Amino acid sequence: MVLLNITNIVSDQRVDQYMSWLQREYIPLIQETKHFNEIKLLKILDSPNEGHSFSLQLVTADLKYITTFKQTLYILLQQKMQQELQGHLFLFDSTMQYLDY
Repeated sequence: MVLLNITNIVSDQRVDQYMSWLQREYIPLIQETKHFNEIKLLKILDSPNEGHSFSLQLVTADLKYITTFKQTLYILLQQKMQQELQGHLFLFDSTMQYLDY
């Protein structure tokens, strides 16, 4: 299993607008692909950053779905950051593989 973690840091001024868009429009677009076994949205409680920090986590069995996502829907999220929320939204992502222990 592979997990894509997208950390979203949003300013106090735009957090409501952004979260509404994320939950009503963006996450449903991801769900429509049917590529991810789990989609989770978490609030980061101990972030050292100003504003609000969230983690969008996408879990899939195949790395190719993360690659496809990054080439399509992740670009949409980056455009939102650059065009509508410039200076109010910062994103970074990490791709992780589950390990047996």
